[in-house]
Amino acid sequence: MRLEKSSFFDELVENISRQKSFTLTGLTTFSRLLLLKYIKEISNKKILFVTSTEQCGLRYKADLEILFDLKASFIPYQSVSSYELLTPNIYDYQNQINVLRKAPDIVIAPAKVLMEKFPQGEFFESNGFELKVGDTISQNELLERLVNLGYKRATMVSDIGEFSIRGDISDIYTLNDKPIRIEFWGDEIVEIRFFDNESQKSIEKVGKVEVLPLYKFILPTKPTLDLPHGLKNNLEQEAYFEGINVYQSYFNEDYVNILDYLKDYVIVYDEIVEVFSKISQIEAGLNNTYNEALKCNLIEPLRSSNHFSESEILQKTAGFQKISLNNFLSDDSNTVIDVDSRNIQIFDAEMDRVAEFLSSKKDYQITIATNYKDRVKEVLAEYGIFNVNYLDNVNSMGTEIPEAKIVLITDRELFNKRNKDLPTNRKRHYKEKAEYIENINDIKEGEYVVHTVHGVGIYQGLTQQEFDGQLKDYLTIEYANKDKLHIPAEQINMLCRYRGSGQIKPKLSRMGGSDWENTKTRVKKEVETIAYDLLRLYARRKMQEGISFAEDSPLQVEMEEAFEYIETPDQNKAINDIKSDMESYTPMDRLICGDVGFGKTEVAMRAMFKAVTSLKQVAVIVPTTVLALQHYQTISDRFKPFGINVELLCRFRSSKEQKETLKNLATGKCDVVVATHKLLQDKVLFKDLGLLVIDEEHRFGVRHKEKLKEFRENIDIISMSATPIPRTLYMSLSGIKDISIINTPPQNRLPIKTFVGEFNEQTIKNAIINELDRDGQVFYLYNRVETIEEFKLELQKLVPNARIAVGHGQLNEKQLEDVIVDFSNHEIDILLCTTIIENGLDIPNANTIIIHEADKLGLAQLYQLRGRVGRSEKQAYCYCFYKKSKQLTKEASERLKAIKEFTTLGSGYRIAMRDVEIRGVGNILGTKQHGHMINVGFDTYCQLLEETVQELKGEVVTPIKPAIIDINITAFIPDEWVGSAEQKMIEYKRLADVKNETELEYIVSEWKDRFSRIPDEVENLIKLIRLRLLATESSITLVRETADFIRVYTPFTQYEWNILRPKLDRDILRRVKFTMAPKACSDGKSIILVDSKFVSFDEIFNILSSLFYDIRKGVKVYLEEDSGK
Repeated sequence: MRLEKSSFFDELVENISRQKSFTLTGLTTFSRLLLLKYIKEISNKKILFVTSTEQCGLRYKADLEILFDLKASFIPYQSVSSYELLTPNIYDYQNQINVLRKAPDIVIAPAKVLMEKFPQGEFFESNGFELKVGDTISQNELLERLVNLGYKRATMVSDIGEFSIRGDISDIYTLNDKPIRIEFWGDEIVEIRFFDNESQKSIEKVGKVEVLPLYKFILPTKPTLDLPHGLKNNLEQEAYFEGINVYQSYFNEDYVNILDYLKDYVIVYDEIVEVFSKISQIEAGLNNTYNEALKCNLIEPLRSSNHFSESEILQKTAGFQKISLNNFLSDDSNTVIDVDSRNIQIFDAEMDRVAEFLSSKKDYQITIATNYKDRVKEVLAEYGIFNVNYLDNVNSMGTEIPEAKIVLITDRELFNKRNKDLPTNRKRHYKEKAEYIENINDIKEGEYVVHTVHGVGIYQGLTQQEFDGQLKDYLTIEYANKDKLHIPAEQINMLCRYRGSGQIKPKLSRMGGSDWENTKTRVKKEVETIAYDLLRLYARRKMQEGISFAEDSPLQVEMEEAFEYIETPDQNKAINDIKSDMESYTPMDRLICGDVGFGKTEVAMRAMFKAVTSLKQVAVIVPTTVLALQHYQTISDRFKPFGINVELLCRFRSSKEQKETLKNLATGKCDVVVATHKLLQDKVLFKDLGLLVIDEEHRFGVRHKEKLKEFRENIDIISMSATPIPRTLYMSLSGIKDISIINTPPQNRLPIKTFVGEFNEQTIKNAIINELDRDGQVFYLYNRVETIEEFKLELQKLVPNARIAVGHGQLNEKQLEDVIVDFSNHEIDILLCTTIIENGLDIPNANTIIIHEADKLGLAQLYQLRGRVGRSEKQAYCYCFYKKSKQLTKEASERLKAIKEFTTLGSGYRIAMRDVEIRGVGNILGTKQHGHMINVGFDTYCQLLEETVQELKGEVVTPIKPAIIDINITAFIPDEWVGSAEQKMIEYKRLADVKNETELEYIVSEWKDRFSRIPDEVENLIKLIRLRLLATESSITLVRETADFIRVYTPFTQYEWNILRPKLDRDILRRVKFTMAPKACSDGKSIILVDSKFVSFDEIFNILSSLFYDIRKGVKVYLEEDSGK
């Protein structure tokens, strides 16, 4: 794409070469980037490209790489106001500092970045420090240095700014891309490694690492006398407290602008008037926030402003060459070069018009940027058009530059597809963690627990106890009659938190005897009914013959490759499950269950496309009109390039339009229909329905559910649910219901920051202004229709410049649709609405939600509402308010505490379980089961359901119970070795769950990496686990130490022992004695006595290991010989 033959080219070269400031006009988004490329080449200088908004900058960055293979660095701004007592986004700061210190060739910066104050470059050199292999530094000195730089000690390092010290290992997450692990020998650094902050495993050795200050200032060792009283008090409580950045002017006076880092750059403005208008607007907002915060006594007076003013920025830019890329002339335009570039018409998937347009441009350089290259190539080839260069789709709009004979067409012109917002921050990748990692520390002292053998008790804590001079960690549980049970901590897998009674306290079990077993037997009889009904329905479905869809077509592959994101592992598994179901002759009836915003709709769309390209119709039924409109827009946009006709059937459509849709369904003209319950009318007829997708089926009424059952004959069905299914219930239903679970969120999602408190106008105002300043949008949830218009007036007074619209279920169809569409198109800043948005509204640009009187909403409802934001890669915020001075009920307080506590990605499971604890189990599987679940707890109930299903299916599954190793030896995990008591509980649980030697070796290897050399007491613990694994594989149930012997309880009869005995090692046989167990013994048929007098634990370990190994080997040989007879 060359501009050399254009009439303006010589003038462009002359002005750039003479380093004059000038203006270019008549530009499209694409021509701006083309000119930026030329400015860079001609000036041979680095470029600072300033845009008015963050999204503009991100889109330009992405397009530069696709169109011209030019890599630009984007510098984000801080989304948190510098006058609010909130901690800024550390990942934004990391990006900012990395870009400024590297000074890359092209830097793209939103206008707001010009206003931010940064430390001088020398600040990092003088206050940071370097660590090298071979350096000598004590861990205490390292700790002091890190604390001085603002780092905080943590149990496990997962975020920037955290560090931990465990034995000879120190982990630090600096402003580097990855955290570092430093291994010491005494005070000497012997190794430095980068590690993965999710898996905690080391990934790369390095020779040295730089540790930079986390803040823009360093706190004095002692607060100085001239600090305001309130600030001094805060510092005495905590050094780097939440929001200390507000007071940066007290601790560093030498702040600079980004231009001080980028001194020899050419400044290129994207619409200079808009840039400085934005700066002026933000400046007014910042000044207002500061004055309001002072007036309300939220902050102390500052020494100087935390931002550069518009006039200061203009002074800073005075010495730079400045080039403005404008649509129109501005007041300060001196030299003006006009470029004749034009946007191209929207063809809206009418490919004959595209072909006609391109045919008239035969001597042009034609580029088509599309995500549907094969499809477009194939269609244009039919019109004899081949001289086209194809690229991936870009954000820029299509452009024609007649003088240069250049044409660019994008998906925007081809298919009228709108571009999505792009990610801003560098964030952590989410990796699914085992549920116990999240939940084991939920077991708190004084709470009810369930032991697999002894039943419901009260957990009394983890204590270290000494028996015969040997130390171990024990879990203590109290049962009925104050009886206490002490179990070794490595048997923690026998324990789970009791769930299921709400505010009703469960009855404590009696230790010993048959109390617990009798309770489980009674519950199991009741469970048989539900298991039988589920099995009967499943079997009947499997016996029917349905549609067998063809394997994926090339069109299917192209459609899937056009997906703009990377599928998560769970999405891929769900997609493969569905395709397998569809290609079989058995009718599919699959549930896709996933947390809010985890990509269920994309999975379903793959199935829809497969059905339509197999010449079948698809129906999507949803419980609300808002959700119907959202799905309709998403599916239409996705399928438009393939000529698939998607129609909407709900109250947003007129009677005439609805009749037309019904006619198109009957004739087959409509390929996909998205509908509410209107789809269930008797007059709805399909020409050839092949797939039904049901979203949130549990929200339909009884009558509608009965109607839906009529569909479940021979067509394929996908049900989608955002209500999380606990893994225990999922496992119990596997084999009788086809379920795909999506637990992993999309890549680079950030947890939503959640605030809970009394209604506060200033906080609300700041939250809204902060969101609007970053070009975002706000949901304001106000759930009283009768006064919502009055509240709108109050809200408008608070933020006069914001565009506010009201949305609720009592608006007529046209009004509500207009509001939703306008909000989707960013023509509205704040949507003041009721819970009508609870399901379905997906606006990636809306990343703040304010919930009025949140105490009146249920926990699951709050979680769904919070899920309306955080659906892009921006940091999202949720504010839950309740009335001032209101005394909250216990249940409301627990709900708000839970929504504040559970902010990690994929918290839906824990939210659902906490809701169970607050409200009781209720009708999770039907109200009839409520009482039975209370008796045993949710997890045990699911386990009994799983066993019953297996028995009814004729699957004789004998559960393998891990052997119990009861040998008195000092064996425990020290707190100081792993860093904390909480981490110790997690590691005990991991050990308890080990199934084989490979898993154990993985944990041991990880421990050596994370916690350094393994102490003797942990080595003993590992040996006990090895004995447990070997004993379990040898069918041994219990190994118990007594005064003179180690007693090994076996399932062997005397006859079996006689056959086995010759296969054992002679040295081992000399040390053991076989005897039959007493008849009353429930632990085994026989006992092998191992002499343990005057023998060390290591010797005992070797003897037992050899014995168990030989028994396992001998049993295997015996079975092979017996089967060969």
